[in-house]
Amino acid sequence: MAGPNKTHKIHLTEEKETLLITLQAKALDSRSKHTILNDKKAEAILRMLDYDFEKINQFGNEIMLMRAKQMDTWLEAFIGQYPYATVLNLGCGLDTRITRIQPPSTVSWYDVDFPEVIELRKNFFSEHEGYKMIASSVNDPGWLEQIPQNKPIMIIMEGMLEYLTEDEVKSLLNRLTDYFPHGQMAFDVMNAFAVRSGKEELKETTGAVHKWMVDDLKDVDRLDPKLQRITEVSIFKSTFIRQLPMKTRLLYSAMGLIPTFRNMMRLLLYKF
Repeated sequence: MAGPNKTHKIHLTEEKETLLITLQAKALDSRSKHTILNDKKAEAILRMLDYDFEKINQFGNEIMLMRAKQMDTWLEAFIGQYPYATVLNLGCGLDTRITRIQPPSTVSWYDVDFPEVIELRKNFFSEHEGYKMIASSVNDPGWLEQIPQNKPIMIIMEGMLEYLTEDEVKSLLNRLTDYFPHGQMAFDVMNAFAVRSGKEELKETTGAVHKWMVDDLKDVDRLDPKLQRITEVSIFKSTFIRQLPMKTRLLYSAMGLIPTFRNMMRLLLYKF
């Protein structure tokens, strides 16, 4: 039964519902003595949602926390270099990155997701000068026209591209590099082992399906000739592992020694 503060009932399905997995990971982390993100906004949002979070408890929260922290770090470095930048957060869900980063007023920030996700998001975030939410599937090319092209851009696609086919990923990357003259983009990729291992669990809990698998990073590089890979980080080699509890730290360090496990999720940073 919903408590008095559970004011927003969730009606999302498939990949849209998976935004609750990452939200819960960040909310639980904010309660930890050794928090990685210290995301109090995620905790506040979680408390207002009427949803059975028990059913998504089994997903690897630490992986999502380290992924988010790495992308925050890359974004902060980009804004440090380009204080008048544009930030484009694709498949934003209920991501609270803008409150974690606290960008200067000179930055223009756009969060993009499906219309029903943005409708939910507007209960917790308000548009203001320099911040806009765009309701659209990323596969619809029309939304791009709402974003100016005259500033360096940082594009974040966290936990999103896996839900697209390789052709859709290629088309999206090509549209982005054709439209924006200069910038960087950060996203994560999962190998076939990771996708197959989590397939049934993901489908049973949310109905979502991971479609894009990457075993060789050169396959990603070939999707868009304008993209130049700056760096890659295996989630099991992340510098943020040291902030995890000892037991988890030892497990992840061991997994990082085995190529199949080490490449389960990699975070990529490109420039164009």
